[in-house]
Amino acid sequence: MKRSIKAVALGATALAAGLVTTGAMAQTPDVITVTAQKREQTLQEVPIAVSVVQAETLENAQIVDAIDLQSVIPALRVSQLERSSNATFIIRGQGNGANNPGIEPSVAVYIDGVFRNRAGTALSDLIGIERVEVLRGPQSTLFGKNATAGVVSIITAEPDFEFGGTAEATFGNYNQTILKGSVTGPLSENVAFSLAGSINQRDGYYENLGPAGDFNNRDRWAIRGQLLMIPSDNLELRLIADYDEIDEQCCGTDRVIDGAAGPVLRGLLGGQTSAGPGFNYQIATDFANQNTIENSGVSLQADWTLGETTTLSSITAYRNYDDFIDYEGDFTTLALLGENVRGLDIGTFSQEFRLTGDWNNRAFYLLGAYYSNEDMTVEDARIYGADTRAYVDILTGGALAGLEAATGFAPGSFFADGGGTRFTAEQSDEQYQIFGQVDFNLSDRLVLTAGLAYFETTKEVDFTNVVRTNPFSDLNLVQVGLGSFLASAGVNPNDPAQVGAFAAAQPGVFAAFQSASTTFNSVGLANGGVLVGGVVVDPITGLPLANPLLDFFALGLQPLGALTPFPNSVEDGTTTDSDWPYTIRLAFDATDRTNVYASFSRGFKASSWNLTPDTRPASSDIAALRAAGELAADNALGLPTVVNTAEALGVAGNQRFARPEITETFEIGFKTRFSFGSLDVAFFDQTVTDFQSSVFQGAGFAVINAGEQSAQGLEFDSVINPPQIEGLTLTLSGIWMDAEYDDFQGAPVVSGSAIDLADGVQDGTGDLSGESVSGIPEFAGSFGVQYNRETSFGELLMRADWQYESEVRLLENLPETITREVSTINASIGLNFNNGFEALAWARNLNDDEYYTSGFPTTLQSGSFSTYPNAPRTYGITLRKDF
Repeated sequence: MKRSIKAVALGATALAAGLVTTGAMAQTPDVITVTAQKREQTLQEVPIAVSVVQAETLENAQIVDAIDLQSVIPALRVSQLERSSNATFIIRGQGNGANNPGIEPSVAVYIDGVFRNRAGTALSDLIGIERVEVLRGPQSTLFGKNATAGVVSIITAEPDFEFGGTAEATFGNYNQTILKGSVTGPLSENVAFSLAGSINQRDGYYENLGPAGDFNNRDRWAIRGQLLMIPSDNLELRLIADYDEIDEQCCGTDRVIDGAAGPVLRGLLGGQTSAGPGFNYQIATDFANQNTIENSGVSLQADWTLGETTTLSSITAYRNYDDFIDYEGDFTTLALLGENVRGLDIGTFSQEFRLTGDWNNRAFYLLGAYYSNEDMTVEDARIYGADTRAYVDILTGGALAGLEAATGFAPGSFFADGGGTRFTAEQSDEQYQIFGQVDFNLSDRLVLTAGLAYFETTKEVDFTNVVRTNPFSDLNLVQVGLGSFLASAGVNPNDPAQVGAFAAAQPGVFAAFQSASTTFNSVGLANGGVLVGGVVVDPITGLPLANPLLDFFALGLQPLGALTPFPNSVEDGTTTDSDWPYTIRLAFDATDRTNVYASFSRGFKASSWNLTPDTRPASSDIAALRAAGELAADNALGLPTVVNTAEALGVAGNQRFARPEITETFEIGFKTRFSFGSLDVAFFDQTVTDFQSSVFQGAGFAVINAGEQSAQGLEFDSVINPPQIEGLTLTLSGIWMDAEYDDFQGAPVVSGSAIDLADGVQDGTGDLSGESVSGIPEFAGSFGVQYNRETSFGELLMRADWQYESEVRLLENLPETITREVSTINASIGLNFNNGFEALAWARNLNDDEYYTSGFPTTLQSGSFSTYPNAPRTYGITLRKDF
């Protein structure tokens, strides 16, 4: 069967605004069907900021997976870092999750009405897709606890009772080969089937200078089968089963700032490091990353028509997700990290019921209930390698042996090959939700929408299977430093009587020793001290002003620290959260072609547990844990009254779990259609309370709630079909946004920066209150042009789009000089022959634009910073045949 090439909505929302053209014919938003409110409506009548990407756009713009969607939707960003499965969906600057398995996403991803609980479960290639809907702003009323920022809803094509199919092959640079196919048709008068699959293979574009193979390759496949059963006029059943695998080596990094560790690694130890700035696409690792994903599921949707206007729907689903990674995390050819393993196994059952109906044409109602039960197991190992001790010993000036002797540890105990942390954590998550929404027709043109939900979720965590062989991270360097000062004065620091006598006899000197033991060298020097024999001293009195051992803490050399198992006598490992998300909206049809609306909505995301080696008990629980003898730092040293360095300095450290995240958004907008195009505009004012922040700091994850984050923005989507030029479509869309932290104390920042040192402690945290939120550009937009022309042998398509983002600081914990600015051109030209054969030549990032997608302080290499560059130019040809 012949299919025409439809207009590619190049800007975000050519599609959202929705003119989809075939030659001179135009499909207006009035007939584009969406399910943004969990029922079928036309795009024009839905008073929500929503972008709709049709199947033809996915094909003609060479959008292969969910990560590529951001090239046609400016308000959406999808970042991939560290590994193939580690992705974060961000809408209007809000999103989280990524590589902390306990931190759930703020953008809910649904495929055929089934929630995908981690971003990695939605990253396989898009096959057999009908459309993708992106809902912007809080959607918790109808879509649950993980929709505080918005929803990405992927809808696949249902089976057809007419036999047909598609065969597709793509060949591109880097030896890329993508094969896709689908077939559909009837099995009987009442049963139809469909089967779709894909294989995607490509060499890595990131050259590895070490022995471990190139990075950023593609090696994945997927299959999906469906049955559509219509046993009666009022009952329809849709059974879907899918399976996909990914086995790839990702992701390459650039070492954009080479700190003091770089010369040590390369010169003194003979290793290689990643390439410096310049987008050289080169990395150096000693072993290959292993990232394997197996993702599968089955769902059954039943729609039962109870009357002329009432329908009862049910979606029952079970999904399983296995994600394993052994990641080369030091980005050198040396064995600084000998083992860096994370395994994730998630099984999820969900059940949803919905009742929809129309009451005398005066109100449309939707009532629903939702239940899910998720069981997750996390296997984690962070183990030092054969080169770690030699590397740290050089950084510390050969101090490890002396520290071992001074603290009573056997020679070779610190940073030993094979030392580190292993744990197994288990989490169960049970959720109940009831929800409802009613559209009241106050008049023929005025509709009041009121929606309310209640949900309750309980998470239980078992984090008791912990093995730690890393005593250096448990040292209290404040206490050790004070002991060295006392010893220099002839006092035995382990004899309380001598210490007490000295304090009484020389209180001024003892006070100076105590003050110096908690002061960093950088602070002592800033206060007028001078460096004498490796110690910062007062130039007049000669007394110490700083503790040189604290440089080890500042260098991030105490990672994988005290890991107190739980549940324990103080922490029960359980959180129970409940909330009432709601939506209130007023929509008015000013004319037959123009709709204006105003809305206020509240989104809620439940507590998220920190399931990494950096999880720590709350400060208020430490005293009770110490009294019970259950504090990990105490057990590691065998001294029941000792604290570690972070605790001695009063550093808050990581949270055991992040508190619930709440988003409240006020929005006003309008949608208007005219004879040659359309325009959608929305203004929003968004406040996020207790945003769940999880940031990698180079030696571990900082999990903390940002007190309050606010943003104001203006979005626009437009499509123009100039009547003078038949077949020409212009699209322009964009978003202006101003976001700042109203309150974010203890935020992850650049270690040693002015914000970090404001409290006198170099711990990589500071107060970002009043600062702009990094990573959110002031403006992001898309401009596209497409020309369709009928010829005697078929239809010609030519298209190009330009994606732009203004320059913005990449992350708060990276230097201000590391920024991101996007100016990318994509293009394609294709022919759809009359016999149903299509050929499309395409290029993504045609102009070889260069920018960073994310970054981090380089692991165990304080002062060095690494980034993830975008993909270079890719190009190829796609051949497709419908039958």
